[in-house]
Amino acid sequence: MSNILDYLDWRGDLSFDADPLNNVDALILAQLSYIVFDGIVSERFDEQISIKDAYALYKPEKVDERLVFFSFDEDMKLLKKLAETERFGNIELCGYVNRVDSKEALQFSAITCVLPNGSKYISYRGTDGTIAGWKEDFNFSFMTGTPAQVCATKYLDSFSPTDTIYVGGHSKGSNLAIYASVFCKEKIADRIGRVFAFDGPGFREDVTETERYKKMIGRITAIVPRSSIIGQLLNSHVENKIVLSSEHGILQHFAYSWQVLGKHFECADTLSKSSTFINKVLDQWFSELDDDTRQIVFDSIFDVIEASDKETLKDIREHKLSSYTAILSAISKLPPERWKTTKDALSLLGETGFEKILEELEKAARNTKLPSPPKLPVPPKLPTPHVIHHKTEQ
Repeated sequence: MSNILDYLDWRGDLSFDADPLNNVDALILAQLSYIVFDGIVSERFDEQISIKDAYALYKPEKVDERLVFFSFDEDMKLLKKLAETERFGNIELCGYVNRVDSKEALQFSAITCVLPNGSKYISYRGTDGTIAGWKEDFNFSFMTGTPAQVCATKYLDSFSPTDTIYVGGHSKGSNLAIYASVFCKEKIADRIGRVFAFDGPGFREDVTETERYKKMIGRITAIVPRSSIIGQLLNSHVENKIVLSSEHGILQHFAYSWQVLGKHFECADTLSKSSTFINKVLDQWFSELDDDTRQIVFDSIFDVIEASDKETLKDIREHKLSSYTAILSAISKLPPERWKTTKDALSLLGETGFEKILEELEKAARNTKLPSPPKLPVPPKLPTPHVIHHKTEQ
């Protein structure tokens, strides 16, 4: 089975003049945004550095451990291979932004890749290991115009209306790429040749029903793995290309597991049964909760997690005793009304099939060659929830 690293061995000697940008190239540039380029790539757009020169300056051992993501080792291999190829080595990097603000639930990072012909690929980073980043992912379910979506739009608006632009991202970066392309200035939107969306969550109807969104749909290339979960959340109304993966279950979200043959992805006709089931459960759960209830539930969960006084999930894992003690204390201090709403909503999720979801995730962990996460606990049986009253639309 071959992936994007193998693709660079096969086709790295071909220039973009000889073979134009394709979907596999677009995933590679989307994955590039996960690399921490602080101190190497300028935030300015008029100060550029080639991938080859950026790699020469890169010191992996100096990267803050809190910013070392799940894909760090593969990302370092990717950067090395990119630097050594004719196809990618001379791509210029600029406009690197990396901002995290836990108070605003903001995690936003972007980088611009200037291709040899002068066209620009704007790459938005997906969710990293910060709690702020994960919280914003859940905020998509009840909020439009999150801090990262606003930042992504402003970032895209900084380009010239004479530029030829491609926009892409993986996971949350996919959502940001689409959102920014839809709501940027119209003279910028008109210059966008293609939006590459790799297994990212969708949007609420107040986005997908706008004329600007409908106008952009024809320029969106959406690609998801066969066991996609993240990429099926909320709505997109875009037909997905389904790619085969060497991993199982939710670990298929990992872009390095996507299968490549030549300059194309190896594709399947349908999503897996487990993906279809899990997404049916989550869709049903979301449909039972109004926006106010979703906000209460997710705010409560993250208020509890943030009580650990840690910025990343890795910090919590490494300081389990102090973190869990603080979390348990925070649970006991939740206002009764918020706790009841949260408990009722989680009970409702249990009724729709949450235990089956946990079984699927544990099955994926057992079948993967990657280190298995701790066994996921089945939540305790909660009292039968009271009816959650929905807001009535006027």
